[in-house]
Amino acid sequence: MLRKASSSVSFIGVLAAFSLACLLGISGCQGPIVPNQNTLNPFPQVHLTSSNLQSEILVNEPIVSRVGDGQLDVVIPVRNVTAYELYLEFQYTFLNAQGAHAQETSGWNTLRVPAYSMAQIHFTSLTPAANFDCTIRRLP
Repeated sequence: MLRKASSSVSFIGVLAAFSLACLLGISGCQGPIVPNQNTLNPFPQVHLTSSNLQSEILVNEPIVSRVGDGQLDVVIPVRNVTAYELYLEFQYTFLNAQGAHAQETSGWNTLRVPAYSMAQIHFTSLTPAANFDCTIRRLP
């Protein structure tokens, strides 16, 4: 009887070791590693200057269109998720196809966003541009 107990214990040990080896072997064959996505700021053209601001506003997907002779028209919806009014500043620049500045960076513009409301940042390039960058900060 003692022998049966020890042989069943050793069988369970071998089974556990085999299962562990299989799991480790399978976990190593998952393909390429995908880099982490920035879920706090999924739109790479829009930059928030502080982590506090990330908990106070939500930036929706920018709406980009062509107007006139190919100028870039950009609308960025911003939602205030706090119980108090926010005063923000934003500045923007337009980029060419190589990522270099196509125009000078704008000055700081003010945006008032009432409590639990939405506002829009809106700007248009003077000349055709390929992309844009926009930085948002709280009014100091």
